[in-house]
Amino acid sequence: MPFGIMFGKRVGGFRRRAKEIIEGELAVAPELLPIFEALMQARRDVLAQIARLDCRIRAIAKRHETVRLPMTAPGVGAITPPAVVSAFDDASRFRRLSSAGAWLGLTPRRYESGKISRNGRVSKRGDGFTRKCLYETANAIFCRSLGGPRLRTWAKAIAERTGPRKAKVALARKLAVILHAVWRTNTPFMEVPVYSSVIRPPIPKTSGH
Repeated sequence: MPFGIMFGKRVGGFRRRAKEIIEGELAVAPELLPIFEALMQARRDVLAQIARLDCRIRAIAKRHETVRLPMTAPGVGAITPPAVVSAFDDASRFRRLSSAGAWLGLTPRRYESGKISRNGRVSKRGDGFTRKCLYETANAIFCRSLGGPRLRTWAKAIAERTGPRKAKVALARKLAVILHAVWRTNTPFMEVPVYSSVIRPPIPKTSGH
């Protein structure tokens, strides 16, 4: 095996492919078997520890209403709400809902020079971990249809015009506004007063004549 063993992609995932390698390719190099089994055991231990930590985080989140209410929003788990709450610190911090996205650096910078005026990339100001949590939630909604069909439809309409990456950032910014509104009004996602104005169905394109 001069070039080692390539995992590649297989139906059944990592565990099934590892079993195939142990029972197949490693048969010609038994001296590698203890090393491979040790690595697999380390992976199992890490995954088990992650599962235990996830259970603890969910249990903590369910005991706190401030965190539990934002979890009613589609695609939002137990990690994003505490990150948002700790980043905003005070539910009454913003006068305008749109300021929530800017606070976390999810709004584009403005470049102006002479007659040139255009939007740049997002500013990435504020808490980076919270911004990452919101983006991962937006990515899950966008790519895996993880709840929120109206949110996904809204983001897909933006993706048609500007591409999927910008659409996910826009969706992350929208989620920041929604979670802040849920927290400030102390109501579940579907009952929050700003719901109908925050999520509008995309305007259908009309053909020219």
